Amino acid sequence: MRQDWEPEDLIEVWTLLEDDMKRVRNKSGATRLGFALLLKFFEVEARFPESAKEVPAAAVEYVAQQVKVLGRGVEYLRLAR
Repeated sequence: MRQDWEPEDLIEVWTLLEDDMKRVRNKSGATRLGFALLLKFFEVEARFPESAKEVPAAAVEYVAQQVKVLGRGVEYLRLAR
């Protein structure tokens, strides 16, 4: 997966839709963020990432804002890179 994303592309590909939000709603913290990232990554690549390094940093930040997971949850995923 590419690592550099323009803002428009990030919004188009990594925005969580209503059905996506229903799927992540019952999760919390880093689990919610990780699940959302796996969901969107799978939509794009038709596979799951082999490591956290495959998930673009910009996507982590963008999805974290959507699922309202900031601070420790994002830091946890950064450390996994």
